[in-house]
Amino acid sequence: MYYKIIIATLFTIFLNNSLLLANEEIDEYKSSPEGKVSNTGNAKYSITKNFMAVTADSRATISAKRILEAGGTAMDAAISAQMVLNLVEPQSSGIGGGAFILYYDAKTKNIYAWDGREKAPMNFSENIFLNTNGKKKGFIEAVSGGLAVGVPSLVAMLEQAHEVHGNMPWRSLFNDAIQLSKEGFIVGKRLAKLTSRAPHLKNQETAKEYFSIDSGGLREGELKKNLEFAESLELIRDNGSQAILHGKLADNILSTVIGHKNSPGVMTKNDFNFVNPLLTKPICGNYRTWKICGMGPPSSGGITILQILGILNNFNLNSENPNDSEVWHLFLEASKLAYTDRGYYIADSDFIDVPIEDMLDEKYLKDRSKLIKKTSIILNPKKGKFKNNNAQYLGIDSTSEKPSTTHLSIIDKYGNALALTSSIEFMFGSGLMTSGFLLNNQMTDFSFYPKDKEGNLIANRPEGQKKPRSSMSPTLVFDSEGDLRMILGSPGGSQIICYVAASLVRMIDLNISPENITEQPNICNRGFRSDIEEGIIGDALAKELQEIGHKIKRKSMTSGIHIIYKDSMKNLHGVADQRREGSAFGL
Repeated sequence: MYYKIIIATLFTIFLNNSLLLANEEIDEYKSSPEGKVSNTGNAKYSITKNFMAVTADSRATISAKRILEAGGTAMDAAISAQMVLNLVEPQSSGIGGGAFILYYDAKTKNIYAWDGREKAPMNFSENIFLNTNGKKKGFIEAVSGGLAVGVPSLVAMLEQAHEVHGNMPWRSLFNDAIQLSKEGFIVGKRLAKLTSRAPHLKNQETAKEYFSIDSGGLREGELKKNLEFAESLELIRDNGSQAILHGKLADNILSTVIGHKNSPGVMTKNDFNFVNPLLTKPICGNYRTWKICGMGPPSSGGITILQILGILNNFNLNSENPNDSEVWHLFLEASKLAYTDRGYYIADSDFIDVPIEDMLDEKYLKDRSKLIKKTSIILNPKKGKFKNNNAQYLGIDSTSEKPSTTHLSIIDKYGNALALTSSIEFMFGSGLMTSGFLLNNQMTDFSFYPKDKEGNLIANRPEGQKKPRSSMSPTLVFDSEGDLRMILGSPGGSQIICYVAASLVRMIDLNISPENITEQPNICNRGFRSDIEEGIIGDALAKELQEIGHKIKRKSMTSGIHIIYKDSMKNLHGVADQRREGSAFGL
């Protein structure tokens, strides 16, 4: 027994698993369920020439690096890394969830946008998250159980994307995750801490047992195996997405969802037939001399980021001060306006006529910028209005999107690049676990209320076979010559949009080097209040913004920005957010 433990431990060390973690500061449960970890001892910044991978855990980053070294593409590396992340970072993402991918093909110079968002079951109703009195359920009540689960779509999307962008055999991309599952991985401080503060894990016996909830959660430094997950990965390795959509795993998912004692789901076996990841067009726009590309609906990331930047295009933000209050006042006001439009207009475009062209129209954004004053704030932001578009009569959203997700940025030796943002929504998803993996609670990304107080229908209301709106924002950035220069994205719930947009402002306008981006305080306004990350570095900025009129809340804002930046000499700069356990490695 001890021999096996030693072998497993040596393997995890080989994957750079021994993490030297400093003290973790956890915010209150609801506002920051993911928590931050500072100074992990991992390689947060790396410069290479040939390829680069940045992920949320060093074991996943090294797994990606091994694939890239073997001649794999960015897509190959991402699949291998994602499977490892599912095991070692189960609270954030996995095969029980979904994802969005932006992929750049260096040979054709085409950008591919892959939509792997989960659909609501066919029997989903618009009142599903309301109590009998017509009031919305509490978030933890809604998230805990089968009603919150959409049919997992990650594997199907990865399989289809691999057929287009992969180079190595599908079956070769699961080796690291399977080996770690069988031989064990060392539990890090962040996972251990989170298992001690996730009450919804108590509601399902499988998750409760796996995460040792009755004993206070997993222990930092313990060796943890997941033999069921290894078996599931072997089935997916051998049978692709059929294993999770139509085989034993599908049966296990369905029985777990509909068998929950307190909140049984309405999913049926037929719902698995409608999992259809889509290859869509990216949403692109110009900021200064740069071309910014992101995801379209059901993600709100691409549109909202481009709205923020499009409004800011009308101001000069050049400053030598990274915390210039004038710059960030303008940013907060632009964010306020963009998030307001987001709340009214963006939802699954198969159900809602999203006025994308109108929302990104240069003249419209210029008109919106005129609402911003340098010495005062917009008190009651109004949605924009567009001619001949019924969407303007929809009500404002009431979504409660929580910050649990993961992001991978990868570029291979061929020049292909990938930005992948993956999620099971809340930390540990729905709390339901089957076959060694957790199931998502993406259905709680719908507005809990189908109508606003005036009775207007809400665009992002629950409907059968509809995809809930997301804030995931995988992003690719090109220079004026058309060369790919940046790959980035972040976890963080509805604040993802701000994290990505602020990073772009910092790099493009404020000339902050990529390695210093994550040292800056996070900042966001989602249409109502201005949030600034707690900590000394943001104190002066918060005070100056308050003097302008901003209502400021200081809070933990745990981003996980992962950036790859290609400089003019074609050096690749990989940056992992210092707030999490991520790392950057390349060659």
